Amino acid sequence: MTPGPSSRYARQTIQTYVAPDGEMVPYIGRRVIPDMDRYQPLDRHRTVAAERIDQVADGFYGDPLQYWRVCDANGVERPAEACMPAARLLVIPLPLELSGG
Repeated sequence: MTPGPSSRYARQTIQTYVAPDGEMVPYIGRRVIPDMDRYQPLDRHRTVAAERIDQVADGFYGDPLQYWRVCDANGVERPAEACMPAARLLVIPLPLELSGG
């Protein structure tokens, strides 16, 4: 149950819940979204109608599963709303692992 290195949960610790019957249940600890001012812009992108955040991530990172980086850097809690309204200007961040943020 270890998240992959590019997962938003990659830096989270694996914790264990002990159920009343003694069963050990591993889970990933809560992820706190970093402050937006920690991100350094790699680029900016103005959205177009019907565009999705996974498409934006794929265009910049080559991986649609990196959409969470764009959401985090722009303070977006609901990925489905990240590209709304059309013409929204999004910051495309350098990954914090690279920027040292």
